[in-house]
Parts: sequence; structure tokens; C-alpha cells
Amino acid sequence: MEDLATITQPESFTIQELSKQSGLSEPTLRYYEKIGLLQPVPRDPRSGHRRYPAHTVRVVNALSCLRASGLSIEDMRTYLRLLEKGPQGTAQQKELFQAHVVELERQIERLQLRKQYLEGKVAYCDALERGDMEAVQRIIEENHRLAEKIISG
Repeated sequence: MEDLATITQPESFTIQELSKQSGLSEPTLRYYEKIGLLQPVPRDPRSGHRRYPAHTVRVVNALSCLRASGLSIEDMRTYLRLLEKGPQGTAQQKELFQAHVVELERQIERLQLRKQYLEGKVAYCDALERGDMEAVQRIIEENHRLAEKIISG
């Protein structure tokens, strides 16, 4: 059994290892490097393959979380620039994240409307099957109201 003190993290990762760890595909990692989101990745002198150093791995993991949270590439780029500012960039990072929270809340509201509309369609079918024409009429009116909200965005 290995002593915990002797277990060390690798100093660098292959693209396959980093892809598996971060959840980002290999093409995405290459793309992020190509567009400058990631600094140029050193290559293994023997094989020529990318070897991601530990500090780049931390950046990639942060980008993976930001991407999963729905941030755009431009917002991720902004985040990285603010990160370089250290504590002086914290207030702007907060603003960036707060703006995204507001956008997510707007998207959630739209999704809730879509869900309600589709639930209304199900209820409409149920009411038709039961022969409850009064319920059918109420559901049609409610779904028209929801449809107007969905369309007006």
C-alpha cells in the first residue's frame, strides 16, 4: 500500500487525460488553444504531443465549469482577463456572474412557460378524452394566453 505522501499528481496531462478529467472534448481543448482562450500548450519533445501543465489544468477545469454554466466564450475570455487582475478584478467577476444569473433566470422563466403550455396540451387531450368540453374551453383559453407570452418572448 502506498503512503499518501508518496502519491503525487502528474506534472502534466495528455489531451486524453485532460479531456476525461474536465469533460471537454479533445477538439474543444484544441479549439480553446487555437482561439487563445488557453495559452499555447507545451509539447512533449519526444512525441510532439501536447502536455498540459498543472496550472493549465486548473484553467481548463474552470472553463469547463463556466461552459457547463452556459457562459459564452467571450464571457470566459473576460473572466480569464479579470482573473489575471487578482483581487482588483473580483468586483467585475461578480458583475459578470450576476449578469449571467439574471440571464439564466430569464431562460428558466421561458422554459417554465413552455412546460406549462405543453402540460396544457396534455390536459386538453385528457379533457377531450373525458368529454369535458367546459375544461377543454378553459384549457384552450389558458394555452392561448401562454402562447402569447411565449411568442412575445
